[in-house]
Amino acid sequence: MNEREKSIARAAMRAYQQKGVAKTTMTDVAREAGVSRQTVYNAFPNTDAVLRGAIRSYIEGLWQSVLTGWQACASLDEKLDVLLHHFALTPWEFLHSSPVAAELERGHNPAGHNEIAACRAIFREDIAALFTPWNDALQRQGTSPLAVSDFISWSIEGLKYNSMTREDMMQSIATLKALVLALIK
Repeated sequence: MNEREKSIARAAMRAYQQKGVAKTTMTDVAREAGVSRQTVYNAFPNTDAVLRGAIRSYIEGLWQSVLTGWQACASLDEKLDVLLHHFALTPWEFLHSSPVAAELERGHNPAGHNEIAACRAIFREDIAALFTPWNDALQRQGTSPLAVSDFISWSIEGLKYNSMTREDMMQSIATLKALVLALIK
């Protein structure tokens, strides 16, 4: 995405957070972005494309935060803290700050679900690379770095959908981290 598309996508995410995807119009997105409705259509041909762009922009922003955070980490333990903060807690807080959290949590429609899955593929290998040094230990346990990466991603999705309070979320994050670290011992 170019900068204008990113700006519109971020504006769409803000509009979705306020009104929900189903009730947000292209006019709402344009107003939030400070551009004309035609400018939104020039960047994204339809509402599904706006939704996909908003999801991609949001997830790429989270992923960039993870990569930046990892630069200061010396251990897997620290890297897991960064990953779980940015990919579990931050989105949970974003979703639960919205009056339409339930709609946002589920990706809204097939286009949203497909974009979430496509974004997951962006960081799958990088997360797996964290566990490559423990490949032999993981193999002995009947798993692999890629399987651990998938497990973390799917677990985070479940945590975001099922944790009702921040305390629940924090406890679940701690449990997920402990389980993952136990695999490599």
